[in-house]
Amino acid sequence: MANNAFDAMNDSAGSDMYVTGGSITTSEYEQNMNPEDQRKYETLLMDEFMSAYGSDPHKGNLDFKHWLGSLNFELLRERALKFDDIMAGNNGSQRLMQMPDGRPLEDAGMLQRLAHLHTGRIEDLAEIVSTMEPERSPERPIPFREPAGYQRPRPQTMQQPVGE
Repeated sequence: MANNAFDAMNDSAGSDMYVTGGSITTSEYEQNMNPEDQRKYETLLMDEFMSAYGSDPHKGNLDFKHWLGSLNFELLRERALKFDDIMAGNNGSQRLMQMPDGRPLEDAGMLQRLAHLHTGRIEDLAEIVSTMEPERSPERPIPFREPAGYQRPRPQTMQQPVGE
């Protein structure tokens, strides 16, 4: 039954693969990931969208939720294609870093790659992210060890003089 929706999308797309993100017949996210993998995927989605939000020079004063709702998905798809073209060329990653719009291209490319694990459409990823709280996932915590032989100072307590 779930495949029927994808079949309908693919049939209606005709030769335009970016209507459905290519001939995707199943969603890896919905059908093949266990709940823990789905949670990791959702965290990765949030991180990528937050990265795109942080590097968007045109976001102005929009907060994350409003920015997410105002995204131009066609522009993101065009940027993702341009990202793929640049990366396929000689010294692609170096060229990308030197471009003034390299970061938005990279963000779009990463979002499109993540979209291929779901329906192939970035707007479907935005729908998933819109239900989450806008925050970056905690980076891997850096374990803190005190140097050998170090003694942590004890907190001093305020003592009141006797008789008061």
